[in-house]
Amino acid sequence: MSSLSLVFSVCAFASGFGMRTLDPLILPIGDAFGVTPSTAALLTTAYALPYAVAQPFLGPLGDRFGKLRCIRICVAVMALALLAGALAPGFGSLLATRLVAGVFAGGIIPLVLAGLGDAYDLHERQVAVGRLLVAIISGQMLGSAASGLVSAALGWRGALGLSGAVAVCAVALSAWSLRAGSTTCAPQPAVAPQPFRALYAQVFANPLAPWLYGAVVCEGALVFCLFPYMGQLLLEHGGSSAAAAPSQAGLVLGGFGIGGIVYGLAVRRIIQVLGMRRMCALGATAVAGVYALLVWLPVWWLHLLAMAVSGIGYYMLHNCLQIESTELAPSARGSAVALFAGGFFLGQGLGPLLFGALMHAAGFGAALSAAALGLVVLGRVVVSRVVARQATAAAAH
Repeated sequence: MSSLSLVFSVCAFASGFGMRTLDPLILPIGDAFGVTPSTAALLTTAYALPYAVAQPFLGPLGDRFGKLRCIRICVAVMALALLAGALAPGFGSLLATRLVAGVFAGGIIPLVLAGLGDAYDLHERQVAVGRLLVAIISGQMLGSAASGLVSAALGWRGALGLSGAVAVCAVALSAWSLRAGSTTCAPQPAVAPQPFRALYAQVFANPLAPWLYGAVVCEGALVFCLFPYMGQLLLEHGGSSAAAAPSQAGLVLGGFGIGGIVYGLAVRRIIQVLGMRRMCALGATAVAGVYALLVWLPVWWLHLLAMAVSGIGYYMLHNCLQIESTELAPSARGSAVALFAGGFFLGQGLGPLLFGALMHAAGFGAALSAAALGLVVLGRVVVSRVVARQATAAAAH
């Protein structure tokens, strides 16, 4: 692995670790501050929505001032915010630290993906992105699993402190690489800095852009709507006790990451066997099938196995969309990928709110069935409107 890939992978790992740390902690944080689980779940939204809103600004800044520089700044501020969250004296201050962490975490993954777009041609990019997913998914998986286990031993503050420590390690590595002068993206043609409007005009000149961005908002909402409520699902349908639910929820959500790692390691073979269109459709169908079955599983470890299957399916779908985002506007790649990530996290922020409202009105079964139906429809739309159209355009060239 080159030094550039190492820095990208460690920063992506830290971002993924901090992203999913709070999912298993909703119940203990709610108990600590005397708020309901639905209110505590706002901490997930508080991270995801600022992440989404920041994207349209962070992406063009990366195009104008350098992706590596923006990544280093964002990792440093994210680390400070995560550490501050571990010391938060009240729910409001914890919510504020998640807002700050979400804003600056928004500069990491999309700019890393754009950097890979600069460094690899289209033929190798899907494999490179698939391998980077191993770092991202490992961070998410360990973030969920480790936070649940650390919370059981040291409390939720210890779990948040661990996520801050991981981010500090990423800051140290990126600072060392800067001094060593060993990380550079592939050389790009010298161009004058462009205003935000011009960069986004290049992105939306591609007719695929509205379909792709709409699809990723829906994907983020439908796939991740359940995550903050996993502990409650296990209490009501998985046979878990109140004491065991946070750690078991962390392990179950870690199963989703295990599925993603399986995909990342096998991505080249999966693409060869299925191709983009079938991979996308099969992935959406797999996640939908798992979500439709979750309320019928009687023990938490069956939920873990099911979420591992959904992890494989999700990354089959998501990687197709990520690759399309890197090709929307090669001369404004940072802007295109940042807007993609913004839409994705907008969906992740809205999904738990909509899911929670439906769950309280009609129960887990109805909410999960609605998410499953939406995923089936999304798979069909993505295949027919996004992947198929891009394949046709590629064949024409």
